[in-house]
Amino acid sequence: MVRRIRQLGARAIAAALGCVCLVAGAPFARAQVPEDDQYHQPVHATEDQLALAFIAGRYATPITCKKTDGSVLELEDSILMKEAPDAGGGNAVKVTFFGVDVPDLAYCYNLVERRVLDRRGSIFIHFRAHKRADMGVSDFRRALNAGPLTYNAHRGELRVRGIGTEADAAEAREVAFDGGDAKLVVSAIQNGTDGAKLLADYDERTGSSPSPNRRRFMFQFTAKDGSEFTFYGTEAGRPRK
Repeated sequence: MVRRIRQLGARAIAAALGCVCLVAGAPFARAQVPEDDQYHQPVHATEDQLALAFIAGRYATPITCKKTDGSVLELEDSILMKEAPDAGGGNAVKVTFFGVDVPDLAYCYNLVERRVLDRRGSIFIHFRAHKRADMGVSDFRRALNAGPLTYNAHRGELRVRGIGTEADAAEAREVAFDGGDAKLVVSAIQNGTDGAKLLADYDERTGSSPSPNRRRFMFQFTAKDGSEFTFYGTEAGRPRK
């Protein structure tokens, strides 16, 4: 798992920093020797800046929805993770949930959820880390080697409800992420797991070719009240219409 996360992390960090001396692949963030032998200034970024850049992007997961007329739609649910340095309390990422906006649905499901829920709202997360700009890459490497990455939530809430005419009204609630034990744990998706099969279905639907450079994560969210849910996401571009 760690090796896979490290491979993905190198590409994410390179893109975030715009630095040619970090390249994708193993070992993580391996330095590339410039062909012109010219000196390139070392990257200066703190561990938390790298950790936040590592997950920034849009992630999608496939869902199937049945309409009230009996027809079936193949859709996607998505979340957006965008750096939000003005969120207060230092560096942060804003995680936005958009829900599913399609009329006349009866219910939605996918390979891992018998009934997909509609989640809307935003969560602000940060990464507790050393603040050493000269040691940021080394510090982040150690965090990756330690296993899944844990991001603490300090603000935000989600409005949760069932989807469609067959939804259970008891599922409607608001979930807070303003501190306490609220967090996000990010880990790689292992081959052969339900998460891997789910995202393989996304590739088949979109005609995407499997790529080792595309980020794919298991996002495990824990709210302030201890309730949990998991989002399996693959890095995606603009939403499909």
